[in-house]
Amino acid sequence: MTQPMEKTEKQPIQEEEIKTTETVKHFGEDCDFHGIKRILRTDYQVWRRVLWLIFFLLGLGFLAYEITQAFQSYFAYGHITKLDVLYSNSITFPAVTICNLNNFRLSSLTEKDLLHFGDNLGIFLNGTKTISHPDYYNATWINWVNNINWTAVAANDTHQDDFDVAQFYKRAGHQVEDMLLLCSWRGGVCNSTDFKLEHTHLGNCFTFNHDHNNRLYTRNAGTEAGVKLYLNVEQKEYLTHDNSADAGFKILIHDQKDPPFVKELGFGVAPNYHYFVALKRQEITNLPPPYGICKSGALKHYDHYTVPGCRIECELETVVNKCGCRLVEMPGNDTVCPGNKYLDCALPALEDVEHSDRCICQNPCELHEYNHQSTFVDLRQNTLDKVHKTNSHLTKDEIKENLVILSIYFDRLNYETIEQLPAYTILNLFSDIGGNMGLFIGASFLTVLHLIEFLTMKIIPAKQSHQSKVSQSARKAVKVQVAPNSD
Repeated sequence: MTQPMEKTEKQPIQEEEIKTTETVKHFGEDCDFHGIKRILRTDYQVWRRVLWLIFFLLGLGFLAYEITQAFQSYFAYGHITKLDVLYSNSITFPAVTICNLNNFRLSSLTEKDLLHFGDNLGIFLNGTKTISHPDYYNATWINWVNNINWTAVAANDTHQDDFDVAQFYKRAGHQVEDMLLLCSWRGGVCNSTDFKLEHTHLGNCFTFNHDHNNRLYTRNAGTEAGVKLYLNVEQKEYLTHDNSADAGFKILIHDQKDPPFVKELGFGVAPNYHYFVALKRQEITNLPPPYGICKSGALKHYDHYTVPGCRIECELETVVNKCGCRLVEMPGNDTVCPGNKYLDCALPALEDVEHSDRCICQNPCELHEYNHQSTFVDLRQNTLDKVHKTNSHLTKDEIKENLVILSIYFDRLNYETIEQLPAYTILNLFSDIGGNMGLFIGASFLTVLHLIEFLTMKIIPAKQSHQSKVSQSARKAVKVQVAPNSD
């Protein structure tokens, strides 16, 4: 009784297995996998089917290797740099910041200024009231200093600790009305009202074309399409100390969004020369992580992230944390350090951070730069005479000793774009995977969908049904074997 029953129960299972085999065979004949068709063909000899199986497995191996390489290339996050030169009918003119290499004017210093800052400015020797370099100053000024009653000045200075450093910097620094002798923009007249006062470590600096919401544009190339400045160095106002700079100006050409960081950037110009500064604009786009290292967005005191802005804010934070106040040239609403604190705390704190690696800033993701090429020629007498006619308050000798002419312009109406691009994108990844699938196993995206459909709709349900029937058959067999023992 038992054997016929087992045979009857096994028959549906065997039929299920045969049905699954036929399904796989039908899929092999219908699919686009080139090797699979030949492996499952029943009219092929065994050795031919085995040979095609070997070829198919080799193709799968090469495909797996190429896919691995493709993923490694994608997750390496490499980049390429695209350089292009574009032409335009007009180009944004940069901001031009001008700083005299001398911080403070000799004639503007008062007795209280010398009392508080005379030692710091290097005017006096080692804390005394003896002038350090008397040979470089005029006799009238030397006599004035030597006749100062320092005891009386100190007694009358009732606010020693509250000395207004900000007011001192603004008043004692060079003034744009004295610095600017003549100015022209694209052949028209400009004047001191077109310049904005900027406090920097060089004292009072002045920026032309400073407003990034109302920028100037030039529509032609050449010197007449730019800005031309006649500047007065004012050497008679120079202070002399052991670390004093030479006579001239520091010029910084920058985007309006960048604060003037003349402490580390810019180039110098000397008196008695005409400088021709030809510009070329660059627009640089860097990739953020994971492809590169750059930052974007706003800073605390600036609308756009820039390296100079980041450095300035880092230095500001260091000085404020240590001293509770800031330097004149630093942004923000913190109070400017008063005299003694300015000299004893703020300046040493700034010097410490400048000589450390504390303020390391990343490159911005978007950057506009103005590269320049500078040449210069000597000034002729007729140029000096022309300037003297409109500035009669200066002697011809003073003009010759102090005049700097600066022509800033674009030599051609084009600009460069430098853009970082991903070297291997997700599209490249899928393209390489699809290409290698077609090359090695003759498959495509739709072929893979066909395989997924076959597995989910045919094989997996058939496997589950087969396992269910085997389990049921096993349970019935156990019941049949247990039944005779009950008699």
